[in-house]
Amino acid sequence: MIRCKWLLAVIAVLVLLVTTACSNSAPESGKKEKNELKVAISGAPPTLDLHKTTTLIAQKVGWHIFDTLVTLDENYQVVPMLAEKFEISPDGKTITLPLRKDIAFHNGKAMTAEDVLASINRWRKYSSLGKANLGQAEITAPDKDTIVIKLPAPSNAVLFSLAYPSQGASIMPKEVIDEAGDGNVKQFVGTGPFQFVEWKQDQYIHLKKFDGFKPRPEPASGLGGKREALVTDLYFIPVGDNATRVAGVQTGEYDIADEIPFDNYQMLKSSAGLKTDIAQDTTYLNLVFNKKNPLFANVKARQAVAAALDMDSIMQAVTGNPEFYTLDAGLVFPQDAWYVDNGKEKYNQKNTELARKLLAESGYQGEPVVFLVTRDFDYMYKSSLVVKEQLEQIGVNVKLEVYDWATLNGKRSNQNGWDMFVTTSSGFREPTAILFLDSRLKWAGWYNNPQMDNLLDQIRGSVNFADAKQIFGQAQALYWEEVPTVKLGNMNGLVVYRNYVQGYKYFMESTFWNVSVQ
Repeated sequence: MIRCKWLLAVIAVLVLLVTTACSNSAPESGKKEKNELKVAISGAPPTLDLHKTTTLIAQKVGWHIFDTLVTLDENYQVVPMLAEKFEISPDGKTITLPLRKDIAFHNGKAMTAEDVLASINRWRKYSSLGKANLGQAEITAPDKDTIVIKLPAPSNAVLFSLAYPSQGASIMPKEVIDEAGDGNVKQFVGTGPFQFVEWKQDQYIHLKKFDGFKPRPEPASGLGGKREALVTDLYFIPVGDNATRVAGVQTGEYDIADEIPFDNYQMLKSSAGLKTDIAQDTTYLNLVFNKKNPLFANVKARQAVAAALDMDSIMQAVTGNPEFYTLDAGLVFPQDAWYVDNGKEKYNQKNTELARKLLAESGYQGEPVVFLVTRDFDYMYKSSLVVKEQLEQIGVNVKLEVYDWATLNGKRSNQNGWDMFVTTSSGFREPTAILFLDSRLKWAGWYNNPQMDNLLDQIRGSVNFADAKQIFGQAQALYWEEVPTVKLGNMNGLVVYRNYVQGYKYFMESTFWNVSVQ
């Protein structure tokens, strides 16, 4: 009898050990107990004050909190969001935006035109796009449900400027804006499907479903139409280490992880319980010249670099897989309504003979060319190494200076001490918002061409979209003639998620409204 009791006790301990071990393993595929979504992102945003940052990582979090008056549908056309509709006067100089009724902020206050007016005025103070396209506009709120924009001249760019999400025209309560003064907003209060709960630095940003959210009635399309919070809690967790992000989604610690290194694709693609998504055209790599320094102030030197580069070799080194890049000359992506291919004959030339000739004509004497490089982003570092190698083949004396990303950003804002750096640029842009084209935006590299500025002004002043697009074609052709930067290639992104995540879509960035866990 004693022996039986002892045996039963041993069996009970073994069962407990097995049960405990199972509870620490990855969750069963197809199941998740909590109605929450945990998203591992590559880093923390600098702020969630979307009026004052152009970073995509801030947009990725912030656009779940904030809405805009208008947005973009799946065809990259402007559609209403917080505006009920928009009406343009026959002369093209007045835009009237009646507001949707009964829209609540996350603090319970009803949205009025006073809030919208304060938000748009603040946004156009800080946004380069807002300054350029609405800087001279008279914006009023004739009643609590209407916004009116009066322009000195017709402009095709105004509604696009209000719709593009990067440094977007987010609507906030007037009192939050007043409290901020010239600083960042202290409260993240919007009208979106999720509301801000908590930001624990270096741990997570916690949002929760906003029960007072009023979705649009139209079907979801791009960033437009119906948005719903289908999970109760949404966590954005900054995980800078790539291997940790990958391991976390494999074990189920995270439900979704983005910016996954491309060399993990085959392994993750065949892993049980996981799904992979190749996000088409997330960004493009861009080689930027310092036009304030004597060498690259000379267009011949810039043309020599453009002639020398073999984009396939560069992008293959970055991604290791043709599925993750495309070669394209466009400064906006092919999906975007603004896409043109003017100047494509000067893209990916791989012509070392021409490059050497142009370099000689530039007067280059073999002086060191300072190339700012960072290891913080693998794709920037790898592409820089291949660019260096290819330029050395035509006789350029390239000197790499390696910094962390924050230091590099500080260095590039100084007009002295550097010649080139690689960065990423968004291919989802209204053309007048392409930072490296317009001299008046004073972006790093300091391109200054009155002809380009004039073409951008013509785009802004065009009422007809087809006319504006044709002018953009001229601007892009001039870009490839002048090469203030050299576009290297479009990069796709790799996202991995547990197979219980339903409804995930990528449109200009990851969106987690209309996403559920089952």
